[in-house]
Amino acid sequence: MATDALYYEVAEIIRSVLAKERSVRTAVYGSSYKKKIEKKKPKCNPFGTRFLTDETKVFEHNAWDDVEWSEEQQNEAEQIVEKQKSMKVVEEKAVELLKNPADQWDAFYAQNENRFFKDRNWLLKEFPELSVNDERNIEKSTVSILEVGCGVGNTTLPLMQMNNSERIFLHSCDYSANAVNVLKNEEKYNPEIMNAFVWDITKPAPENAPKKESLDYIVCIYVLSAIHPDNIRNAIKNLYDLLKPGGMLLLKDYGRYDLTQLRFKKDRMIDENLYCRGDGTLVYFFTMEELENLFGELKMEKKVMHVDRRLIVNRAKQNKKALLRLSVESLKFRPVFDAILEDKEVRKAKNDPAIQGSIDLLYVLMYESLVGSGLNRCSPELKNVITRKIGLMKEIESKLAEDGRGIKSIKESEENQAKIVIPRYARINTLKWTYEEAIKTLESEEWKIKQFSSLDKYAAEIEKMGEDEIFIDPHVENLLIFPPNIENFHEYWMVEQRFVILQDKASCLPAFLLNPRPGSHVFDSCAAPGMKTSHAAAIMENKGKIWAMDRANDRVATMKSLLDASGVEIASAFCGDFLKTDVNDKKFAKVKFAIVDPPCSGSGIVKRMDEITGGNAQKERLEKLKNLQAMILKHALKFPNLKRAVYSTCSIHEEENEQVVDEVLLDTYVRQNYKLKKGVLPEWTHRGLSTYEIGEHCLRADPKVTLTNGFFVAVFERIKNDGESEE
Repeated sequence: MATDALYYEVAEIIRSVLAKERSVRTAVYGSSYKKKIEKKKPKCNPFGTRFLTDETKVFEHNAWDDVEWSEEQQNEAEQIVEKQKSMKVVEEKAVELLKNPADQWDAFYAQNENRFFKDRNWLLKEFPELSVNDERNIEKSTVSILEVGCGVGNTTLPLMQMNNSERIFLHSCDYSANAVNVLKNEEKYNPEIMNAFVWDITKPAPENAPKKESLDYIVCIYVLSAIHPDNIRNAIKNLYDLLKPGGMLLLKDYGRYDLTQLRFKKDRMIDENLYCRGDGTLVYFFTMEELENLFGELKMEKKVMHVDRRLIVNRAKQNKKALLRLSVESLKFRPVFDAILEDKEVRKAKNDPAIQGSIDLLYVLMYESLVGSGLNRCSPELKNVITRKIGLMKEIESKLAEDGRGIKSIKESEENQAKIVIPRYARINTLKWTYEEAIKTLESEEWKIKQFSSLDKYAAEIEKMGEDEIFIDPHVENLLIFPPNIENFHEYWMVEQRFVILQDKASCLPAFLLNPRPGSHVFDSCAAPGMKTSHAAAIMENKGKIWAMDRANDRVATMKSLLDASGVEIASAFCGDFLKTDVNDKKFAKVKFAIVDPPCSGSGIVKRMDEITGGNAQKERLEKLKNLQAMILKHALKFPNLKRAVYSTCSIHEEENEQVVDEVLLDTYVRQNYKLKKGVLPEWTHRGLSTYEIGEHCLRADPKVTLTNGFFVAVFERIKNDGESEE
């Protein structure tokens, strides 16, 4: 594993792909007939204060403010948009989307209610004018504000809470009746100082809107971009009419070539800079000149306007990907590097003060020098360590190559190995919609839904699947198979909003085979991060009870977040040691189903570099894991009213799989009360190892055979008095 020091040094060698975001931020307009032109600057800098002045410190923050784009970056953005033009939404679909955009937002809020957008707690920093204590508002008896596109109150409620004053009256409008209803039903909604109403701002204001020339401020955050460009003038004019003399409109919206715009794939562009999201809502991307012209037509005075070209450094994801790639490549050639390091003179490099004895860092530097892109981007101190030895290193590598042990031999060996391509599995989250609704929506987005012609052709048909095809999985209910190389699949709206859940097929088997009926009580003994828990909840139709336990507090927190986002309502997630849990506690009396997916080596998970590093196959470690796994499974089988339990691991080692099952079945209590369920998923041909008597009753998953991660599953069922299994 790479040390922290290696992480930071590698960050100098390799540069993560940097995302660029461009947004029109904090545009503030005053009405044209202001009583007094204010010349003072805002109290705080609304555009941020992180400026990148030293390129070597780029990874110190996730984002840098007001970054100038290079000509290359500008050209790259323009090329992306040009490519989008060749993949526009078909005209019939575009016409349908443009008919009534309010319907799309109504459907959005009907589905998501108040669970999607986050509260905008940054408002007073970005727009200090909205504070009742701001110098502009001190003498006003009432500060009258209209928030346009209020949604479910993500601006309304935080703004009222931050001001905490009777001197503010806040109007809130949205053209989604569902959104307004959600806001009005909020406990914090106070009709004495708040007025929420439905209004399509492209049309005349309704009777319950504020009167003309009555508002001090109008807040317009990502609103104008949701309107068709042909209707934006009407919208601005309608808002303008509500402002007092001296009133202000505060705007924040999408700028041209924003990261959101550049991420759109095919069938999203409707017209020039106008797009539809996956849920059917519209978004337009402005230039500063466009906005200046639109407001200038009404003679509104521009106070502050700025385009913030932000540099987004995704340290959590993109740099991690680059680091992982470089680690994999370096370890792949480790046999060559180790052979070179057998030379005493070369080995002295490890003792250099810049290396600090880190063999991992030395591997990386040797890889970049002998195989990769060179050391031009690393620090002079590190570069010099290798430069002084590079001649000798190359000489030794040449001799290794003559013996078939050099860099070329490893490359050729890799080329000759058949690469395993695993598709993307996604489970339809039936807690949010039905299977039929999911398929219909996917088809409306021009995915081609296919069934397998034969199970015998499973692998062949997946290998040939097109980029716009989805297969219905033939084994696991509600599971879909997407093409393997979908870019940014996690950003697809169905995935982001957890209408479909990315979950490997093998990981779906435990809950699927457990098959708890609606209304059942289930215990998930090692539950985090909660994928199997959420799957069980879906099978149970959110009826019954699931106890979801994990030992680590941080993992339980992650699980709670995942379950909440997935719409799970019946799970009680809590932290604890399962082996210390009293299974005879009265609260567990109704537990009839258990999921036992204990800690394991994880050796079945593809892309974990096990084939390079030797994996987690150390005999001593496997033996310890086996003992722990057997104890957890035996303990789970002691729930007094348990009927069925599923044991699973993401391991390929028999020590953690067949050996655990064998050992547990030798236990007197288990042998008297349970048996392995026979004939589990008969169409699944990849069974347990034949060297074990119980092998044929267990399931194995293998990347080469089942096109999934490696996995093992066994189903235990309680024996009735007549010796049969209880159902």
